[in-house]
Amino acid sequence: MKQERILVVTTSYPYGRNEAFIKAELEYLAQCFAHVELVPGFYPRDATPRPTSLPVNHDYANARWGVQRRFNVVGSFLGGLWRYAWLDDARRVMRGAHRWENVKELARALYRARLFERFLVEQVRYANKKIDIVYFYWMFPEIAGAIRFRNVYQPSLKVVSRAHRGDLYEDKRSGGYAGLRQGVLAGIDAVFSISEHGRAYVAREHPAAARKCFTARLGVDDPGFKNAQPHEEALSVVSCSFVVEEKRLHLIVDALAHLLEAAPSLSVRWTHIGDGGLFEALQAYAQSKLGGRRAEVVFTGYLAQEDVMKLYREQTFDVFVNVSSSEGIPVSLMEASSVGIPMVATDVGGNSEIVNESNGILIPADPDVATIAGALARFRDRASALAYRTRARADWQEKYSAAHNYPQFGQSLVDIASRP
Repeated sequence: MKQERILVVTTSYPYGRNEAFIKAELEYLAQCFAHVELVPGFYPRDATPRPTSLPVNHDYANARWGVQRRFNVVGSFLGGLWRYAWLDDARRVMRGAHRWENVKELARALYRARLFERFLVEQVRYANKKIDIVYFYWMFPEIAGAIRFRNVYQPSLKVVSRAHRGDLYEDKRSGGYAGLRQGVLAGIDAVFSISEHGRAYVAREHPAAARKCFTARLGVDDPGFKNAQPHEEALSVVSCSFVVEEKRLHLIVDALAHLLEAAPSLSVRWTHIGDGGLFEALQAYAQSKLGGRRAEVVFTGYLAQEDVMKLYREQTFDVFVNVSSSEGIPVSLMEASSVGIPMVATDVGGNSEIVNESNGILIPADPDVATIAGALARFRDRASALAYRTRARADWQEKYSAAHNYPQFGQSLVDIASRP
């Protein structure tokens, strides 16, 4: 009989759209635990949450962003100064080139850790709520607060976290520092990296934590169909990401322009799914480079996951492309793989764990335009591409099926929560 109770701490889920992919995992966690409660760190006051059967606890977000915010920030920061080990962090950041940026990062970490500790005190000691495990979906500094709460008030509590990309790789941060990271890794019960690359990073950069860092892949549900291979003459390319600098979407535009110049008889169709701060700039750039040529460009804007899969059911694509400068393992690649679309991706983060020579082409981390164009051009030969399509679907089934990965992960959390 299920007995364990879990808090799941998110950035904003079930609000907003940045964490929409959590939904599938939560459905499986609900089958493993007697009680699953969501704790978003932020929510827009006028926003409607995504439909969920799980209770949503707004107390932490209210304390962090509500009318008492300034008082809570100052009080929690001062409280954090004597509750958390921060002197080693201070020495490190004061030696670095980005010292003031990192001093602010440390200050934010201290107040967020203390504020979350106070949240747990109020939930458990004053509201008499039973919590067996706190699961952070990202490596937040709040983890330090949960660890201290465990050490001081509830030794049986377990504290775990996933680790993705921006929350894990300190060298990808502008200041090269993540607040209270050493203390977090020293005190946490387990870290679940979404990639082998991330697990190896922890083992290399924080050897003492290697024994409690594990790989737990994300996954997507079986869509129940395969994307049909195109029959029209145009090479059909699809990409899916936020339109932000690190995604380097201008390189796709440049690669397609290169292809059109090199092959006068070729036509292309590029569909990009997603929006972001550089959306209008990308549209203008694509128009300047591809407009009036043998290219059809479609910007769908943001699509919910179910609408992405609807697009894959209704339209045909030769290849999915990802040219990011940094990644964990993108859910967008898992989605493409699940419907059998071959993939071209840069060799960054955990991309090499999902893209290989059998299901696509892995290109260098900093590819030139000709390299990207050459990889895309390989999929003009549709007879040869059939094997890639079959393998893409098979690799999804083997490594990134939600029905396989999430029950296994949920049981791992139950096992940790039930330890004495």
